[in-house]
Amino acid sequence: MSITESLGALLSPGRVLTRPLDLAAYASDASFYTLTPAAVVRPIDTAEIKALCAWSRKQRVPLTFRAAGTSLSGQAITNGVLVDLSRHWRTLEIQNGGARVRVGPGVVGGLVNARLAAYSAKLGPDPASIGACMIGGIVANNSSGMCCGIEHNAYRTLLSLRFVLPSGTEIDTAAADAEEAFAAKEPAIARGLMELRSRVRGDPRLVERIRAKYRMKNTMGYASAYQASQARLRARSPARLRDRRRDSEPDRKRQRCR
Repeated sequence: MSITESLGALLSPGRVLTRPLDLAAYASDASFYTLTPAAVVRPIDTAEIKALCAWSRKQRVPLTFRAAGTSLSGQAITNGVLVDLSRHWRTLEIQNGGARVRVGPGVVGGLVNARLAAYSAKLGPDPASIGACMIGGIVANNSSGMCCGIEHNAYRTLLSLRFVLPSGTEIDTAAADAEEAFAAKEPAIARGLMELRSRVRGDPRLVERIRAKYRMKNTMGYASAYQASQARLRARSPARLRDRRRDSEPDRKRQRCR
């Protein structure tokens, strides 16, 4: 069975993209990297996400999740299966008079702010791409921005979220029994996290180092983009550049003589 057929058995065929033109459209994000996916899928709910995770484990084909694709570091592209969340994950509910907002990963950050403006409120994080990036990427990347610093970034302003693990476990952290449910369904992960927590807390120097890191602004994407541009410049042949300078020197001497 081909990848198109096997994925089409999980989702409707119209939400499984394998045409070369479609794959080329998803082969890049806002970074300088390029990877052509084997397929692009557009699930509509967590049941389909779980089915895709089970398919991925069975077929041993990785899944990469993508919202707007405004990443500067290449994390929104893959040569596996790309899961596009920009189409069917657009929940947007204003709560508590604008004090809270419930948003799906496929909602553009700028649209959320436009809705919140009526309540004289806005999102905490304000990345430069707020007019294009989506909540999925804002949360996953712990976006901040020039104005929110580290006090109002995505991590500090996130109240709760609903997530699905690769195993298919679904947890809503807003539930009163979320911690108990997580420990019961994923005991190995829960135990490992608690052991890691104890080990970190038992090392004062490590605790201070982590706190120091989290006091710094997150500019990873921009740093990567800058380093990539510098690498491109260095990749140009220095010999050719020197030859051009040498070729121009006689011309400048002749011009001075005239």
